[in-house]
Amino acid sequence: MKRILSTLKEKWPEYILEIIVLIIGIWGAFELSNYGENKNRKRAELEILKGCKTELVTDLAEINFNMDELRKSQNALNLILEVLENDGSYHDSLASQFIYTLLPLHFVHSTSSFETAKSKGLDIISNTDIRNKLIAVYDSQYDFFLKAEAEELAEVQYNMRHILARRFESGWNYSGKDTFEGSMIPLDFESLKTDQEFIYFIKTQQNRTRSYVGYFYENLRKSVASMIHDLEIEINRLDR
Repeated sequence: MKRILSTLKEKWPEYILEIIVLIIGIWGAFELSNYGENKNRKRAELEILKGCKTELVTDLAEINFNMDELRKSQNALNLILEVLENDGSYHDSLASQFIYTLLPLHFVHSTSSFETAKSKGLDIISNTDIRNKLIAVYDSQYDFFLKAEAEELAEVQYNMRHILARRFESGWNYSGKDTFEGSMIPLDFESLKTDQEFIYFIKTQQNRTRSYVGYFYENLRKSVASMIHDLEIEINRLDR
C-alpha cells in the first residue's frame, strides 16, 4: 500500500495529464460527431426548403394560368348575358364564348418536398416561423382550396349533364391541349333568351366564378407567393 501511495504521490501530475488528454479526446470526438450531424441536418433542411420553393413556383404558375382562364370565363358569361338580355343576334363568335361557361379546372400541384419533411420530422425545419407557415400553406390553405375545387368540379359536371346537354350540340369541344378555347353551338339560340333556367345558370355562374377567382384563388395565390418570398430569404440565410 505504501508503495502504491508513494507511486501516486510521485506520478500524480502525469496521471492527471493523461486523464485530461482522455477527456479532451472524448469531448473532441463528440463535438466532431455533432458537427457532422448538424452539417448533414442543415444540408437536408436546405434540400427540403429548396424543393418546397421550386414546387411552389410551379404551383404559382398553375394558379396564375387557372385565374386567367377563369377571368376569360367571367368575360364570356358577361357577354352572353348581355346578348341574351338585349335580344342580340347569334353570330359564330358566340360559340367560342359558350365553351367558357364551364371550365373543368384542376389545380395541379406538388407537395412531395413537404411530405419528405414530414417523414423526417418537421423539426428538421429549424426556423419555427418558416415551419409554421409551410404547415399553414400545405395542411390548411391547400386543403381548404381543394375542398372548394371539388365542389366546383362537381357543379361543372352536373351543369354539363343537366343544363347544357339539352341546349347545345356537344360540349368539351376544345381546340388545343393547353387551352380551353374551342366552340359550343346552341341548338336554338333564340329560345335561350326566354329560358329562365338557362338565364339562372348564367347568372349563378357569374357569381360563382367571381367568388372562385376573387376569394379562393386569390387567397391561394397570395399565400403561395408570400411563402416563396419567405423561403428565398431563409434559403439565402442558411446557404451562407
